[in-house]
Amino acid sequence: MKSIFVKGGIALALAAAFGVNAPVVDAASIVPVQPTVAVVDANHAAIVGANTLLNAFIQQHPKAAITEIAFDGEDGQIKYEVEGFDSTGKYELKYNYNTNQIGETKEGAYKVSLEKKAFDPTRILTPDAVVNFAFAQTKGQATSLNSWSVKNEKGRFVYDVAFGAANHQEIEVHVDAFTGELVSVKGVK
Repeated sequence: MKSIFVKGGIALALAAAFGVNAPVVDAASIVPVQPTVAVVDANHAAIVGANTLLNAFIQQHPKAAITEIAFDGEDGQIKYEVEGFDSTGKYELKYNYNTNQIGETKEGAYKVSLEKKAFDPTRILTPDAVVNFAFAQTKGQATSLNSWSVKNEKGRFVYDVAFGAANHQEIEVHVDAFTGELVSVKGVK
């Protein structure tokens, strides 16, 4: 794994690591997801960091297909991760905001089975809309956004959004990444 330490924000670190200008990936028109609560917006660190890392991954591997995008804010660490593949192999790009460390790992060779796990990030619902919808499903019990990820789970592309709740409990909300349909809620009393 190659690691690079750079002082400054995520955009500066990614630009230094990959020589990118971090272009914006525009999402398709959003499917209305109700009810929404403005917990995060498109400028929230949980969203901006993941989008910036996604853009860096795409610039580094322009023909890659994406298999996972994730934010993890648990344990006092803010981390972002993008996974994908192209004809040369499967790759994982990680960024730790707290340490300003970027690392890319080649996780193996290309396999046809990876095709089933790939999605177009411009065609899924935006993370901020899904996080807000997921928060509304917690019935006021969520106290913090712990993590979110989007990937193929059992043949369906799903956002997995985890919130902290009182007494160190966790609430998990699964939402279909394309339709906004609520798949499941775990941990709400």
